[in-house]
Amino acid sequence: MRIVCLHLNQIGDLLFSLPALKCLRTGLPDVFVAGVVRPGARELLECTSLADQVLVRSGGLNLRKLALARQLASSRFDLAISFSQSAECALLAYLSRAPRRIGFVNTSLAGLLTELVQFRHPPSTRNNLHLVQAVGCAITKTDYVGLVTPSPAMLESGERVLARHGVRPDEEIVVLSPGTSGRRRLKEWTDSGFARVANHLAARGVRVVVVGTVPAAGVAQDCPEILDLSGKTSLGDLVGILARCRTLVGVDSGILHLCAALGKPVVGLYGPSDPAVTGPQGDGHVVVSSNADCSPCGQFECRFNRKCMTNIDPAHVIAALDDILG
Repeated sequence: MRIVCLHLNQIGDLLFSLPALKCLRTGLPDVFVAGVVRPGARELLECTSLADQVLVRSGGLNLRKLALARQLASSRFDLAISFSQSAECALLAYLSRAPRRIGFVNTSLAGLLTELVQFRHPPSTRNNLHLVQAVGCAITKTDYVGLVTPSPAMLESGERVLARHGVRPDEEIVVLSPGTSGRRRLKEWTDSGFARVANHLAARGVRVVVVGTVPAAGVAQDCPEILDLSGKTSLGDLVGILARCRTLVGVDSGILHLCAALGKPVVGLYGPSDPAVTGPQGDGHVVVSSNADCSPCGQFECRFNRKCMTNIDPAHVIAALDDILG
């Protein structure tokens, strides 16, 4: 059987689809899986070995997008699975000419799909496994742990970045991940909270590395000892650094899930999102929350000044860290 899978844009959402890919590969004999991803996620999907072919879905309507549509149409897929509810992914599934096209309800242009599966917000591994069941496969993997294997190039790249900033090969590092994507700013903690955690780690003799897409100037200002690599690393660099770290402290984001997928224990800071649905997968993790009465809400706007996140006590985060570090 030949299957094409159309993935969401964010790194965390891609990680949530990996257990589904693993189930498909385990449950279907002689299966060929092609994954369609945004350019920034190609390297990550390639190092999972779960896709026989990785195709890139560029932004906008351009010649590359038209070439992708032609390639899908000529590849003779038997099944198209859309992990995304976007109109573009539904259209690409249709253009693949696969006779069976499965996606979620509330997908834009859902009429282009042949089967629809119930979806419960937000995107999650649980939702994606419902697609696997619709295909007729057994659920043999329910988490992403062990499905991401850093390439030697990624490991070397991460070490080079750290060495360039004076981090010794034998030096213990802890990663902080304070940022989120633009639409999910409600999930951010406070600069002062991260700085207090960083100062505690520095006092323990641990090297603190901050990662993310946006520079963490506020955290760095309150803790000069940190190494702020946010906005300065590629995805390959990031994977290498996370594979090297002892643990990570971060909000609910793709970076936190990537670290957990690499088998590292993480301290997750949760407020508006539900850790029962999008918490770190695997063992050894600690989830810290403020236990606000309105949490989790799953909303993108807040009229309570984000109290579920701003009220998280740094002392509780430090205690969780100390428990992991020993």
